[in-house]
Amino acid sequence: MPLSNELRDVAIEFQCPACSHSTVKMGSWVTTIGSFKCDGCKTKVRIGYEYKLAVFKSHLSKR
Repeated sequence: MPLSNELRDVAIEFQCPACSHSTVKMGSWVTTIGSFKCDGCKTKVRIGYEYKLAVFKSHLSKR
């Protein structure tokens, strides 16, 4: 299942798997990054394709 292009220009909220700190980024950012530093716990968080799919699916179900 590919990541939805309709969410590229939409703000998407997701949580750090380590500390549950919420982060809001544009869908285009989520599709292109592989890791980020959490603002809450300062941990380097790797975001794999399966996690991205789950974030996008969750956001689409809320629409």
